[in-house]
Amino acid sequence: MTSNDIFNATRLAHVRELKAENEQLREELARTRAELDAVRSHFALALEAARDADRLPPEGRLLIVDGWNALLGSVSILSAEEKRQTPSGKEALLAARVQTWLAAHPLDRAWIVFDGAHAGGRADGRLRLSFTGGRGAHRADRLVCDYLRMCRFAGARHTILVATEDKDFRRDVQALGATVVSVSTLADL
Repeated sequence: MTSNDIFNATRLAHVRELKAENEQLREELARTRAELDAVRSHFALALEAARDADRLPPEGRLLIVDGWNALLGSVSILSAEEKRQTPSGKEALLAARVQTWLAAHPLDRAWIVFDGAHAGGRADGRLRLSFTGGRGAHRADRLVCDYLRMCRFAGARHTILVATEDKDFRRDVQALGATVVSVSTLADL
């Protein structure tokens, strides 16, 4: 082996290392961009909910429902037959239950938060539905906790109720000043 061969082999090894590092940096950049997109989307969803909360009368409350937990958790609002419906059918059943709750509480507003592949949402009167978008576990939980932190920083005075059976999430939202209610509150309507 000549010195030129050794030099070329060294350069080739270095190029391979640079390619591997480049690929790793590209993957990291893609993850960071996805996180940034999720943060932007969460901010937009939380801002919409904050605007809804600004329209609450002084005695009004905001009910935040942990969507999939209310539908599929240990205490579900769905009957065994209703659990066989499509995801959009289940979402509609939950929205109807929350609308019934809102009819019984005319000063309040509600926000149902779902993990979902695509970020977005819609409003129907005093009810807002949001889908977090992105990937990963507990996206809806993080969105709600971020919203509660924003309320704390902004000095919001309205009462916030969170309907969930998720023990860790219950602990987190209570620490952020929300009152936790059971999902069965909605199931009993």
